[in-house]
Amino acid sequence: MKIISDTNASPTQQLHSAITGFFITQIIGTVARLGIADLLAGGARDSDSLAAELGVHPGALFRLMRGGVTAGILEAVSERTYCLTPMGEGLRSNVPGSLREVAILLTDKSHWLPWGLLSEAVRTGRSPVQAALGSDIWGHFARNPEEGEHFAQAMGNVSGLVASELTHHIDFAPFARVADIGGSHGELLAQVLRAHPSCRGILFDLPQVAEGAKTVLESRGLASRVDVVAGSFFDPGIPSAEAYLLKHILHDWDDEASTTLLRQLHASAPSGARLFVLELVIPDNRNPDSSHLIDLNMLVLADGRERTEDEFRALLSATSWKVERIIPTRSGASIIEAVKA
Repeated sequence: MKIISDTNASPTQQLHSAITGFFITQIIGTVARLGIADLLAGGARDSDSLAAELGVHPGALFRLMRGGVTAGILEAVSERTYCLTPMGEGLRSNVPGSLREVAILLTDKSHWLPWGLLSEAVRTGRSPVQAALGSDIWGHFARNPEEGEHFAQAMGNVSGLVASELTHHIDFAPFARVADIGGSHGELLAQVLRAHPSCRGILFDLPQVAEGAKTVLESRGLASRVDVVAGSFFDPGIPSAEAYLLKHILHDWDDEASTTLLRQLHASAPSGARLFVLELVIPDNRNPDSSHLIDLNMLVLADGRERTEDEFRALLSATSWKVERIIPTRSGASIIEAVKA
């Protein structure tokens, strides 16, 4: 099989390439999971020596790396020796723009098994995650902490991309306290605080997540500037702050749940508080766009959804938040700035 990228390929060849696209997804996920990109950071290596170092079958690893060439993440230097391509560099750990944890997460059971039931989601309009995993996605992560850690790290990868755009466009200096609601391990909040030394931070998330965030914040030298608060954003008791961050939270939930969350936030916010919603904004419903695929991901995993600009404005207005501006960014997410009305 050859992955078709030639624009002169026939419609049948192009369709076959699209159908077998999941082969590429799993090749990239396996290269990420094995840490191959990190082992190639110093230059080209032969597959047999890598297999010995990793403790895997040498013939199978050669075949995987040969497949990695077709996937665009590896380049063959000689018969069985490979190096990273520029795209493959993004699978290294702890480099700017790394997507290693994202590649692992999206090929873990948490995502892979529910996507196998997409037809059921379309038939019912509801997430099939319970049938695929035996619980909702959060319960699955609680029972499988290694996958849950990949999720937290993947959100950190994404947060790094979004945070640089957020701090470029928004001046947080006027705000004494910045609260990251559902902020996971605090990657977004950490970058905001590093860019604005006068601010204090509040990290608010579920108890099991908040506990893990404390260690991460300590390692970044920010523990003294951040209050870590455990709780649910569906319940009263969200901390008060002058500015709130909601990164990729609303897309996890349908309109009813999102309305509850935004009302709880509004009730806790002081007069004039600012809310910065960081989400994909669907540009339109007719032209091809990656946001349409992410929207399906939210249907499959969480009964959530991506939204258009009009849908975001309606949701925020209904919960007494006034949208002041929407700023597209190079990260793919937009910054929706609202004020407590």
